[in-house]
Amino acid sequence: MKKCGLLGKNIQYSKSPDIHNNFYLENNIKLKYELYDFTEEELNNFILNLRKNDIIGFNVTIPYKETIIRYLSDIVYPADRIRAVNTVLVLKDKLIGYNTDYNGFIKSLEENQVSVKDKNALIIGSGGSAKCVFYALKDLNIKEIDVLSRNYSKAINSMPMGCKVITKNGTIELEKYDIIINCTPLGGANFPDETPLCVKGVKKDTVVYDLNYTPEKTKFLLQAEKFGAKIINGKAMLKYQAYYAIDIWITENYTRGNK
Repeated sequence: MKKCGLLGKNIQYSKSPDIHNNFYLENNIKLKYELYDFTEEELNNFILNLRKNDIIGFNVTIPYKETIIRYLSDIVYPADRIRAVNTVLVLKDKLIGYNTDYNGFIKSLEENQVSVKDKNALIIGSGGSAKCVFYALKDLNIKEIDVLSRNYSKAINSMPMGCKVITKNGTIELEKYDIIINCTPLGGANFPDETPLCVKGVKKDTVVYDLNYTPEKTKFLLQAEKFGAKIINGKAMLKYQAYYAIDIWITENYTRGNK
């Protein structure tokens, strides 16, 4: 049986195998989704043995969304601009990178009836997920984007032009934002007792979105909910990015004759 899976580190909490394997079972797709939980030193061996192990594609999560790029032959928009890849297509002679987090994030906003056109946004974090959300918001005609990062120099160098980078050192007036998105792992399964910032007030009906989905309500979301915010976790984004990835693996493999 052909295989696919999730590449990352400390990812035993992931719900991706359930989403994928249930989908394959329901749709009679002969694929098996696994977890590839490796250290960076093990990456080369994993890549070298992809075809030998019958892996037709894989997803990528923290901390390898940017690292994986050095192994790829091609990168498809918007991953080429984001410079972060969460989905890889394995062909006979090359690896192609995609970013279906971008599609999943946009689809999750649609599902929750959230429009960001002409709004103000705060992105927390400056890694691959933050850049993905940045480009998605820009393509949805957001008005302004601020980026909050604990590493100012890294954020200035890694985030695209067109955003203002701020740090926790100053006062953060959350009331000015219509949507706030946590793109860090803080509060998620590996850091459940942490929060990217302390929410001391937001406008009522502000959208506060945490890309983490375990636990269902992070401390960050619970704080925001007390002020009347509309809270969203990353579960819908996870589901939709998975469906986009599945379509790439199945459609592209058959289209290119790589069955």
